[in-house]
Amino acid sequence: MRRVLTATALAVLAMACGGDSGEEPVTTSEPPTTAASTAASETTASETTASTAGETTTTTPDTTTTTADTTTETTAAETTDAATPDTTTTTTADPTTDATPDTTTTTVPGPPLTPSPLTGLGVADPDSLSRRTMAVKVDNHWDARPQVGIGEAEAVFELLVESGITRFIALFHSVDSTYVGPVRSVRPTDPHLLRHLNTTVLASGGQDWIINTFPRNGVGVIGEIGVGGYRDESRQAPHNYFVNTADFRPTADQRLYPNTPPPPLFEIGDLPVSGIPGGVSEVTMEWAPTNTVTWKWNGSTYERHLEDGPHTWTHVEGGEETITADVLVVIFSRLFYTTPPQGGVTLPTMETTGQGRALVFAEGQVAAGGWERADTAQPFSLTLTDGSPITVPAGRPWISLFPDGRLVSW
Repeated sequence: MRRVLTATALAVLAMACGGDSGEEPVTTSEPPTTAASTAASETTASETTASTAGETTTTTPDTTTTTADTTTETTAAETTDAATPDTTTTTTADPTTDATPDTTTTTVPGPPLTPSPLTGLGVADPDSLSRRTMAVKVDNHWDARPQVGIGEAEAVFELLVESGITRFIALFHSVDSTYVGPVRSVRPTDPHLLRHLNTTVLASGGQDWIINTFPRNGVGVIGEIGVGGYRDESRQAPHNYFVNTADFRPTADQRLYPNTPPPPLFEIGDLPVSGIPGGVSEVTMEWAPTNTVTWKWNGSTYERHLEDGPHTWTHVEGGEETITADVLVVIFSRLFYTTPPQGGVTLPTMETTGQGRALVFAEGQVAAGGWERADTAQPFSLTLTDGSPITVPAGRPWISLFPDGRLVSW
C-alpha cells in the first residue's frame, strides 16, 4: 500500500555543487598501501584438558603390586567475558572401561554486552564507548560514488546541500574506519546538528565564517592537515580526499577537543506499531526533482536505491555492497538559506531546534509522530501523536534531516 504524506511544490535550489571557497589548503600524503578492516575483538574461553589415571601393574619375583582404580574429576575454570559464555566441563575417566572419558558440558550465558549509544547494539569492547565520536562529512556528488567505508559507520545523517544533492555525516564512536570518504566541506547546519553528540568533525575545509561557528557550539573540526588524510589520485578532485578516523583521534586530543562519549541518539525499544511486519516494503524520498532515493526492505534491512539502481559503497580492500540501514528516521525540518556575514552566496540550512513531524521505519513498519528539541545541547525527542514516546529498535540508524513540504511516500 502506498500512501502520500505530503506533496507541495519542490523548491529550486540556488547553486551548483563544486569546490567551496575558503577551503583549507590541501596537504597531500601518500595513501596507505594496505589497510585492514576494523573489527570488534572476540575472546574465546581456553580449553581445559583432563588427565586420566590408569591402572598400573608392577611384577617382581616375590611381589605383585596393583594400584587401586582411580577416578579423577577435573573442572574447567569458569570464564566470564563480554563475548563468551561461562562454561563448566566435568571429565571422568574409568580405567576399567573405554579409554575415552565421558564429558558433560554446561553452558551458562555471560553478562549482556554494553550497548552502543548510537545503535543500541551490544559492543564487545566496552572501553571503546568511553571516547568521543568522530564525524566524517562524506561527499554524495555523483562523481564521489561509490563512497568508501560509509557502511562501517554506526549511524549516518543525510542533509541537503546545493543543486538538489545531499551530503552525509558518518558517525564513528566504538569503531573506526581506515579509509572513509570522499570527504567534503562543512555547511551551516553541521555544528548545530552535532553539538549534543560531543563530536569532532573531519572535513575538507569550509568557508571561514562557517568554520568559526564550530568552537562557538563546542564542536571540534579538523581539516586537511596531512596526517591521517589522503588524496586518491585515481579519482577526480575534489572528490578524492579520504581519512582514517583513528589517525585523527590524537589530533583531537592535542587540540583539547572534548573526549566525551555521546548520549543515546534515541530511546531504544520496540517500534510502537501494531501493523504487519514487512507491510511497508519501500520508502521513497524526493529530495529534489533530480534526486529521488528509495529504501527497499529486504526482510532484514533497508537497501538504498537511486534512480539508476542500487547505491553502493566499497571496502578499502575491495568489494562492493549496497548501502543499508536497519532503521530509517525522517526528521522534517524547515529549509532556509544563510547568507555569509560579509555577503556572498547563500547556503541551504536546516532548522535543528523547535518541533516538527517525524517518521520512523523499522522492520518493514512505520511509526508516524513528531520531534521536539528545545536547544542544540539536547537530543531529538520522538513522540507519537498522543504524546507517548516513539522507541526505536536497536540497529544502525540512517537519519534524514528532510525539507518540510517535500514528498515522502511508502
